[in-house]
Amino acid sequence: MILKKFLIFGEEGVSDVKKSLSFQTRCITNLFEKQFEKYKTSDCKQLNMHCGNYSTLRIQECVDGYCEVIVPFDIKTFLEYPDNNKKEKILELLDTILSYVIKEKDWDPIPFQKASQRVKELNYINEFIWKKPKLNPNKKYNAEVQCKHDLYEFIINIVIKDLKNRIIKKEKLISTKPDELIYERFLGDLEWLNDNEVALYEKHSKRFTSVKLL
Repeated sequence: MILKKFLIFGEEGVSDVKKSLSFQTRCITNLFEKQFEKYKTSDCKQLNMHCGNYSTLRIQECVDGYCEVIVPFDIKTFLEYPDNNKKEKILELLDTILSYVIKEKDWDPIPFQKASQRVKELNYINEFIWKKPKLNPNKKYNAEVQCKHDLYEFIINIVIKDLKNRIIKKEKLISTKPDELIYERFLGDLEWLNDNEVALYEKHSKRFTSVKLL
């Protein structure tokens, strides 16, 4: 099996992002996944780390590649941290859990350490361009989908540039909860409807949101 996904859970079932550890940790665990070199294991493809009022840190079970880890953690204290400290605290928590699991399972720690260091080098910022930029029909403008995965929201912007890479227009299309089960449906195909209007379609749908130049 190839280990490639890391999820931290806590306060499950809470829909308010500002009261949910599960939502707020995803920007960092997702960034960690992007930096992580896929790692071959005997029984684990995804680590589900359940935080809460537990007595000991332990691996509870591994079934069908999903390894459940129980983590003693004070969620209330975390939620009260200032925003500018939260991302560092999330990575510290992830590193602590992984150190334990690596030791228990006799994994090579190097790929995990490299991914963690890379997250720090990126200053904990999870931003990316979705797919490739698209030229409009008259080939005067390029449009791209810029995404920002943060503590409380996932933001999708459309940015239109001229051929000298100067920004002509930038517009926020969507702001939604920071979980791929929610935001990924908005990341479909980017298409120009004409020379002056570009649309981002939802996945497997004819629905779209567009930006006009004029």
